[in-house]
Amino acid sequence: MMEERYPYKPKLLAAIVTVVFFGVLAGFMGFFSLDNDRGLVLNGSIHFSRMGATIFYWVITFVLAAFSVLGLLLIFKSLTSKGELIITDQYVRAPKSGISKKIITVPFNDVEKVSVQEVKGTVFFKIIHRKGKLTIVSSVLPKREDFEHVKKHILAHVRC
Repeated sequence: MMEERYPYKPKLLAAIVTVVFFGVLAGFMGFFSLDNDRGLVLNGSIHFSRMGATIFYWVITFVLAAFSVLGLLLIFKSLTSKGELIITDQYVRAPKSGISKKIITVPFNDVEKVSVQEVKGTVFFKIIHRKGKLTIVSSVLPKREDFEHVKKHILAHVRC
């Protein structure tokens, strides 16, 4: 029986860029929040007082900081995850998501529908099966060619 294995985890460089990008933005907004001395008008229809604008800026600061913390989680998962996608002639096995520990095995006989969706360069290959769904994401595999090979292999083995 043929078996191919691919690492299936977040990319380290993307996670580092996420932390740095959102961390810098959060720092900038935090500084701006501390130094705010005027109100804010958004789109000509929403008016904030000085205090309201400061609160608004702090909310934005915390949201940006939260994204930076999520980036830290991605770095941790990228460095520690042993996740892999496995394809054989009978099934595909992969983590439920790029950061999940839950492993999903989908026998090709159980596949009811497949679909492909692309969002800003990332391709999502959705497999609907008898017990739920599994989505394989191109950005979590090492190379785009690996994703294309996995997709082609699965499409060659399903009957839907």
